[in-house]
Amino acid sequence: MRSWIFPALVFCASIALGQVKQTSLPKVEKITFPELEQIMHRDSGKVVFVNLWATWCKPCMVEMPALLRLKKTFSKKKFTLILLSTDDADDLERDVRPMLRKMGVGFTTYIVKDSPEPFMIAMNPKWNGAIGLPMTYVYDTRGALVDMMLGSHEYEDFKDAVTKAMGK
Repeated sequence: MRSWIFPALVFCASIALGQVKQTSLPKVEKITFPELEQIMHRDSGKVVFVNLWATWCKPCMVEMPALLRLKKTFSKKKFTLILLSTDDADDLERDVRPMLRKMGVGFTTYIVKDSPEPFMIAMNPKWNGAIGLPMTYVYDTRGALVDMMLGSHEYEDFKDAVTKAMGK
C-alpha cells in the first residue's frame, strides 16, 4: 500500500466526522429579476433585506460584517437576508466565491445572471445609473418596499431598518 493512502483515508474520515473544517466555496446561484421576485414571494411574511454589492466596491466590503451580524441577530425571527452580487457573472469563480469565503458567508447568495443595468432598473424604476453600491432594499412582512439605503451603513442602521419593517 502506498504511503499516502492511509493519511488520505484518515483525512477523509476526519472530514466526515466534522473534525476538519472544510474550506469549500459558498454556494452562489445566478439569478434574474423574476427569479428574485419568486424568492421574495416565497419569503412573504418575513422582512426581506436585499443587499446589492460587488467585489470591487470597497464600501460593500466595509458593510459586509454588519450584514452578517444582522443575519445572526435576526436568525430566529421572520427575516431573510439576500446578498446579490452585481459583479459580472463570468467573475463568479475567480472573484465572487473567494470573496464570500474570505468574508465568512456560509449561506446561499446570488449573482445577477445577465447585465446588472436592467436588473437595477427592475429593482428601482427610478434608477438612472448614477446610484451606486452598496444598495439595500428593505421589504416589510407584506412585501412592501419600506426602505432603500444607499452606500455603506453600520450595523445599527440595518438593525433599526429591520426592526421598523417588523413593526416593532
